[in-house]
Amino acid sequence: MTMVRGPALGVLEIATIARGIVSADAGLKRAPAILLHSRAVSGGKHLVFFEGGVAEVEEALGAARLAAGDLKLDEVQLPAADPQVWPMLGAPVTPPDWSADPTAEAVAIIETKTVPAAIAAADAACKAAEVTVRDTRFAIDLAGKAYFTLTGTLDAIEAASHAAREAAGDRIVGLELIAQPSPDLRGRLFR
Repeated sequence: MTMVRGPALGVLEIATIARGIVSADAGLKRAPAILLHSRAVSGGKHLVFFEGGVAEVEEALGAARLAAGDLKLDEVQLPAADPQVWPMLGAPVTPPDWSADPTAEAVAIIETKTVPAAIAAADAACKAAEVTVRDTRFAIDLAGKAYFTLTGTLDAIEAASHAAREAAGDRIVGLELIAQPSPDLRGRLFR
């Protein structure tokens, strides 16, 4: 049985753990959105993830944003998150071996300053081209940064990378492409 998610997703990144918890509480009291995660991450930051109907997530995120005040670092609200975004939320995600996948002729590594920026970038990339999200890490042991990788044909990776860069804007730290990754890296970029 496939679990139906969302369709909407809202994520707040807050500068302190204490305010993050208060923000999650405010969002839950405001609207019947589902709290997916409320967790501390590297850098003493806190992440709050809501899912549900568009109106519910919008209301919960608005109340949480108001409670966060000037301690809000970043946010993303996706009315219809791409299906590949939902598994990313359980980061860290290490993909199954993709070394024999013939469609993985190129790889993109996208690194962002914040988790909401990575989620926005992944959503835009997946909607722009036929790519597959592979590795995902969110703010744990990364000084609060996030990254994910994509595979696909070179044309698809180029289009997805452009969309990811646009979505992340000035929150992007690095975006690198590898055409035909080395056999020693193929399938496992991180060892």
